[in-house]
Amino acid sequence: MLEQSLKGQKQKHFSMRDPLTNCSYNRVYKNLKEFSQNGENFCKQVTSILQQRANLDFNYAKGLQKLAIKLSKALQNTKKNYVISAWAWVSEGMKSAADLHQKLGKAIELEAIKPTHQVLSVHDKKRKSFDNEVEKTANLFISNWNQQIKAKKKLMVSTKKHEALFHLIESSKQTMTDREKQKLLNKLKKSAEKLAKEDEDYYQKNMAGCSIRVKWENTLENCYQSILELEKERIKLLCNNLNQYTQHISVFGQTLTTCHTQIHGAISKIDVEKDIQALMEETAVSSTENKSELLLTDYFEEDPNNAMNKERQRSSIKSKLLRLQKDIEKASRDQEGLERMLKAYSNNSFSDPESQKSTAALMDETSLKLDLLQANAYKLSAVLAELEQRPQPSHPCSNSIFKWKEKQQTHSYVRLSRPFLMKRSENIVRRTSSSGQSNPSSSATGDIVTVHKKHEEGWWFGSLNGKKGHFPAAYVEELPSNTSCTGMSQDSQQPTLNTL
Repeated sequence: MLEQSLKGQKQKHFSMRDPLTNCSYNRVYKNLKEFSQNGENFCKQVTSILQQRANLDFNYAKGLQKLAIKLSKALQNTKKNYVISAWAWVSEGMKSAADLHQKLGKAIELEAIKPTHQVLSVHDKKRKSFDNEVEKTANLFISNWNQQIKAKKKLMVSTKKHEALFHLIESSKQTMTDREKQKLLNKLKKSAEKLAKEDEDYYQKNMAGCSIRVKWENTLENCYQSILELEKERIKLLCNNLNQYTQHISVFGQTLTTCHTQIHGAISKIDVEKDIQALMEETAVSSTENKSELLLTDYFEEDPNNAMNKERQRSSIKSKLLRLQKDIEKASRDQEGLERMLKAYSNNSFSDPESQKSTAALMDETSLKLDLLQANAYKLSAVLAELEQRPQPSHPCSNSIFKWKEKQQTHSYVRLSRPFLMKRSENIVRRTSSSGQSNPSSSATGDIVTVHKKHEEGWWFGSLNGKKGHFPAAYVEELPSNTSCTGMSQDSQQPTLNTL
């Protein structure tokens, strides 16, 4: 699906099927699941091979034991001499070798095959549980998404009926009796009460979508971390099986020394932590690809072709903007309070890590909710500005709002850039703990940053003190061209910024 940023009211309409289909969280989780499934299949193949090896050792030991007994009986009927004594050592050697193979087969079964079967069985149950949790929360999000669309359709129909009734009363004032007029006014009052109730229900479902989205993402994060732990356990199991195998093989003597050295050398290079880190890098996606899609509220009053009186249209939009503004102010206060709490945690070496983590998660949810509220407010403000013939307002989210048409309905949604879910809480804590400023980078207030590239999603690429990287545009201010810093670096001719 081609994505095109929208400017003002010139927005691209296209169809969508599922809000989770192209989500980066799903890709990360599925990548890890695929890796985990391949690892499980490898474990099963290795276990099958070890079982065949154990069976071979049992059969070889059984056959060698029979030959040792036959040779021993043959020696009993023969007079002892130097040659016979030598063959007696051969018989004992066969018995010893048979005993070694028998012990090796049992060791492989008890120390490798049985533990591996047990671990794989437990892992399979846990993975099914993780999949059920992810599917459950995903279904909740899809259900809320559909409920929002259903509630919106219901609100639109009720609004149209209410407006039709209102126009009927207005146009028939001169021809109706007082009784008829009072009857229609009572009906209009009930219609207005019903409309207000449906409007509130639609709004609450839209707000609930934020919490459900965060819950789904947190479930993915928890299941992702849990599967990583299972993979770590599986890798350790394979490493342990290798160690046990080489220890038993080494007792067979010098003939297997070369093989043992090679295997032992490979084992000595195993680093479980590095394997897990490499796995995370392979299955991760770029943080710049990570965007959360949330439905925006769409109202009848926003349609430029509706039959509403312009004054009533403006009044209705202003009342909705007032509600949004109150929620925005409350969310901003909540965000400031959570930032103070996180700063206090970072300055206290005895703070509870779990409390800090839960506060950071709440901070993330509040920030997402604030972004959604501001996007809704911007969209309504743009409509109001057009009605009042004022210049269009500006907002960072203006290029992140999209529309798609479904049958007779047009839906709006916002695509918000967010830190990668596995790093989000860590970034929030680090940002609030850096000198009391919301600066996630290692720069200090007053540092001059050279900008190399500006991205529309609000993350820019620049350099500071010889180091290059991405940083949020909200944490810097662009210097004017007539400052002592010249506003442009002479060698790269890139704009310079002052960190806030």
